[in-house]
Amino acid sequence: MRYAIEMYFDAASELQLYSLWDEFAKFGAPSMRDSESRPHVSLAVADSVDVSATLELLDRFGRSTKAFPMSLRSLGFFVFRGRIAYLAPKVTPELLALHGDFFSQFSVLASRIWQHYEPAVWVPHCTLAIGLLPQHLPPAFGACEAFGLPLDCRVVEIGLTEFELPPVKRLHVVPFIA
Repeated sequence: MRYAIEMYFDAASELQLYSLWDEFAKFGAPSMRDSESRPHVSLAVADSVDVSATLELLDRFGRSTKAFPMSLRSLGFFVFRGRIAYLAPKVTPELLALHGDFFSQFSVLASRIWQHYEPAVWVPHCTLAIGLLPQHLPPAFGACEAFGLPLDCRVVEIGLTEFELPPVKRLHVVPFIA
């Protein structure tokens, strides 16, 4: 199994992101809904974790972290492992510090952490679709243009998921301080 540490948005923002996922599905893009995932920004992904220690870390981290604003400002694409469309947040010093703080604590509990989540190379993103084909790109732009960016959200929870293939299994979710 593989594990991800994910940050989740407030309910209103989550509903808006689900609607964008649905727009991508309408033009035949692989739907994130099929994974049973929630819209999120991942802090780390690893092939193996000490689950009980990670749950303790999440509880501590959630109890000491205030919910915070995040502005999803632009559409981007990763081209490794197929085309992945995502919304990119405005990167702030606070977001980078939060990631660095969490990663330093999590890295001792995990093995084979995916390199692109390490602080020096992390690109924060909210995935819209994985496995886009070239014909999906124009409607992806159109869907995001119609959706209207930026989307100003609040990040309100952190959680641990387990995945290999869909569906994603949520193991633990902790609210941030209101």
